[in-house]
Amino acid sequence: MSGSNENDRSEIAGNTLRTYWYVLRKNQDCGVREIQRALNFSSSSTAHYHLEKLVDKGLLVEDRYGNYKPSGKRKTGLIDPFIIVHGVIFPKQLLYAVATSAMCLFFIVFFWSFLNLTVILALSPGILACGIFWFETIRLWSRLPTFT
Repeated sequence: MSGSNENDRSEIAGNTLRTYWYVLRKNQDCGVREIQRALNFSSSSTAHYHLEKLVDKGLLVEDRYGNYKPSGKRKTGLIDPFIIVHGVIFPKQLLYAVATSAMCLFFIVFFWSFLNLTVILALSPGILACGIFWFETIRLWSRLPTFT
């Protein structure tokens, strides 16, 4: 079973991945022509090919009118690090980055009068974690496809 999951991940790339991102971000039914125009595909058959590939993988479902929407059942490996809320896509690390930043900031504000070298050294792992989370957030966000 895990072998087919790895196969699914490797096959979702390029324009198929861009198509999936678009449908996820749209957060409502999308038609073939809409996908063609939004992603600048040369023909509607190209858009249909990528949409059907996603249906075959169980990532999208097609209704009786020919519109496509996310199945909600599973995500591909490249999408796993992201959270999608009402069509807004952001990296999970953003939550961690904000939380560690807030904790470090509150610690500094509340213990400002007690700051000395020992306290700063004790705080340094939190600051390091904060930096790593922000780095990963920016790196993941840069992987998001852009649409015109």
